[in-house]
Amino acid sequence: MKTKKLLYILHDVQIGGVEVAMLSALPELNRQFDLKVMVLGSIDANITSHLSAEEKACMVPFDYKLSMYPLVIPKMIRFILRFAPDVMICSLWRASLLGVIAKKLRPQLRFISFIHNTAFFHRFDRLFSQAAIRHADSIFTDSQATATFVTERFKPSVPVEVISFFTSHSPDFKTAPPFDNQNVRFMFLGRINSVKNLPLAIDTIRYLTDRGYNVSLDIYGRDDGMLETVMEYIRTHQLEDRVRFQGEVNGSKKLEIFGKYNFLIQLSTNEGMAMSVAEAMQNGLACFVTAVGEIPNYAEDMKTAIFADISTTETFGQSLKKLESVIADPHLYNRISTASYEGFKTVGTYSESLIRSIGGVLKANNAVDSH
Repeated sequence: MKTKKLLYILHDVQIGGVEVAMLSALPELNRQFDLKVMVLGSIDANITSHLSAEEKACMVPFDYKLSMYPLVIPKMIRFILRFAPDVMICSLWRASLLGVIAKKLRPQLRFISFIHNTAFFHRFDRLFSQAAIRHADSIFTDSQATATFVTERFKPSVPVEVISFFTSHSPDFKTAPPFDNQNVRFMFLGRINSVKNLPLAIDTIRYLTDRGYNVSLDIYGRDDGMLETVMEYIRTHQLEDRVRFQGEVNGSKKLEIFGKYNFLIQLSTNEGMAMSVAEAMQNGLACFVTAVGEIPNYAEDMKTAIFADISTTETFGQSLKKLESVIADPHLYNRISTASYEGFKTVGTYSESLIRSIGGVLKANNAVDSH
């Protein structure tokens, strides 16, 4: 049987949940499909270094500034139509723009819109993501929270499916180190973006330091426009010896990194799946997190994570006291850490889930064609 053609369009191949998930599935997608990955930005050689030459060759960069789009959209559409995919997956808003145009020009193309968040970040995101939802043959989401958002807000007439966003199976044993409340290690993993509220994470370290605890925070991730502000905040509060920026980390190093920390901190205003939180829990870290996006669907306050309420100074102060109660009680910490690890032991991976759902879209299409 002829191998089906799959086109996967996304913004960049950099550190980020969407990109790392795609890379985790790329080898298996390449084995099962005639695959092209259209990258509307740059490709970070560090995070693709584990791929074979054949797998890397699947990725085709179209790295143009947004101001150039009126000129280069025809070229990008020609690439899509010439490849003539059976299935096209569009992830994030610029990909959605191309997907909608390609679907209008070639209606028989199976168009999957992949939605990753429970909010839109700007008007272009809203405009083109909504257009993709309207024109898609199927909608994939990275979490039940996002699926509910799409279903309730847009009432699409096509199926909405949740894809597992775990890039790997859980480790055979809990990798978080034994807990010693005389030396407490926090980590943050994600984009250095205003939505992540990193100054509040730094305030957490300041609070615990003032309370007499020996704590530290290592920040891992890519600068998304906020790094200098965050570094200045660290300097202003004289916490350079306790809070350090450690740069980006690729997928293969994550397991090793999780093995060095007791806590992950993420105090975001909004999230989709919150991949770094889920992965930290897979490894048995206790996560101090805002209950946004999918997090309340896979974590439970004071059972498998510690929820923070950042809505007011007072509620955040109460959340800090709750965190301190966990640090002060190693038995409580160990209960949360172990329950966190145990809860994720049997999760399926992004690659398995995505390929199964693409198969479902193709099967549905064949059924329509046979009628």
